[in-house]
Amino acid sequence: MGVATPEDMAETFVQRFNDRDAAGMLALYAPEAIFTMDGETYARGADEIKGVIDQLLSAPSTMKGKYDSVLVAGDTAVCKLRWELLDGEGWISMDGVSMEVLRRGDDGKWRFIIDDATGTSRAAE
Repeated sequence: MGVATPEDMAETFVQRFNDRDAAGMLALYAPEAIFTMDGETYARGADEIKGVIDQLLSAPSTMKGKYDSVLVAGDTAVCKLRWELLDGEGWISMDGVSMEVLRRGDDGKWRFIIDDATGTSRAAE
C-alpha cells in the first residue's frame, strides 16, 4: 500500500488508526522502516512496528492530526505532524509533534521510512 502523495499520509494514518486497521497502518511503512515513540526505544522493520501498532490500538483512543509542514525533494519527504490522542470522553490523553521521513517506492507510493512520533515535541537534553 502507501499513499499517492506525502500530503495524504497524515489523513490516511489517522483514518486507519481510528478504524483500528492495524494491517492498513502497517502497510504505510516501508519494510526497512524505523519507528520511535520516545527517541530511546526503536521498532525496526515490519514485525517490530506491528507490535507497536498493536499496542497503540489496544487503548480505546481516537486520533486527530494534521501536517504543519511537508517538504519534498525528489523521492524523499520530511513531514511534521501535530497529533492528539483522545480518550473515550474526548479529552486529550496524549499529544505531540512528530517528525516523519517518507520515501516514494518503485510503485510510486509513499511510505514511512522514519516515524519519530514525538521527535519535535520532546524536551531538548
